[in-house]
Amino acid sequence: MAAPPSEVLTDIVAPRSRSVLAPPLALGGAMEARWAFVRIAIVFLVARAIVLACAIGVETLAPPDAAGPGGSVRLATDRPILASLTGWDGVYYLGIAADGYQPGPVNGPYPEVVFFPLYPALIRVVAPVLGGDLALAAVVIANVAAFAALFVVYRAARSRLAPQAALLATTVVALQPGAVALSMAYSDGLFLLFAIGSMLCADRGSRTAAAILALLAGLTRPQGILLVVPLLLIYLRQDGPRPRLSWLGALAPALGIGAFGLAMWQLTGDPIAPLTAQAAWDFGGVPDIPPEPWVLAIAGIIYGGTILIALRLLVDQWGATRRGGRWGAGVPVMAWTLLNIAVIAAARRLQSLPRYLVPVTLLAEGVASGRYGRRWVTGVLGASVVAYTVLAILHFSLRLAP
Repeated sequence: MAAPPSEVLTDIVAPRSRSVLAPPLALGGAMEARWAFVRIAIVFLVARAIVLACAIGVETLAPPDAAGPGGSVRLATDRPILASLTGWDGVYYLGIAADGYQPGPVNGPYPEVVFFPLYPALIRVVAPVLGGDLALAAVVIANVAAFAALFVVYRAARSRLAPQAALLATTVVALQPGAVALSMAYSDGLFLLFAIGSMLCADRGSRTAAAILALLAGLTRPQGILLVVPLLLIYLRQDGPRPRLSWLGALAPALGIGAFGLAMWQLTGDPIAPLTAQAAWDFGGVPDIPPEPWVLAIAGIIYGGTILIALRLLVDQWGATRRGGRWGAGVPVMAWTLLNIAVIAAARRLQSLPRYLVPVTLLAEGVASGRYGRRWVTGVLGASVVAYTVLAILHFSLRLAP
């Protein structure tokens, strides 16, 4: 009998190593937490080994030119490895951590008010512990948050999947093409932690914790506002149609985003400065840096494949959600998925498509759901690892932004 898809991880490693990934006969409580922690750590270290290999290779064989359009720079430092991991948006996060927000352009034609405040604030707090090294603090925070987020992703998937399937879903999240940013000086790891953690806490009845995490998500990225809908759907499923005072916690992301918007209004005089300043990037196309044709071709293959796989998973997950009923447990997660995809389409951020799909963990759960054959699942995971590696090289060589 062929192995089920959830056992792909044990099938693709050496036979002597299969016991490392295979779950014990009975899991529960602290035993399962330890089992998951060790295996998620293995996945995390594999992903970081790929990232480090790509960074060292790029910096050794073809060091990139940090110069960007209009006199901007795309690297925050020239130190080995940290140069690769603090490029692109990391330049702005480190600038905010060092000097606070500045009105107007700060790096060539680009302003920094589009970047939300929680991540640079944490960099500033942690840096003194690391000898005042902002770049190192940024990378450490991003990776610690990413590891914690993967464990939260596992716990969320575990509410719908068996242990080994939940581990496979977590592996897909950690190694999908856009997850390269989880290792860089980006806020993606923090956002993944707060967003999925908020929905998980709400689902388990911890509404105060859910509100706090949702507030932090709103202070991390603008997509935090999308949490309002799935949180309200969770509370509606739990309480019925009569609203309760605790439902106000679902509005916490709006509070965080509103507070940041008010601060930027006072700084710039523009009440929607974080939104209008995005025009410097032309809402999706970075001006004056046309990628080389071969880069566009490779990106097209990766993005096209990502879209096709995501659409298939979305359709199948939609069917499963409908079968669960109008107020089934999968409805809030499906709403989160559809809202994120709609925002990606509306913002025309095709260049960042793989990165923006990382928080849509329902698609990764679909890979591990058991609906697909082992060969298909193995092929998707293998293609994802290859695309992850290729995008790491393109990001670190400054040929393609995350």
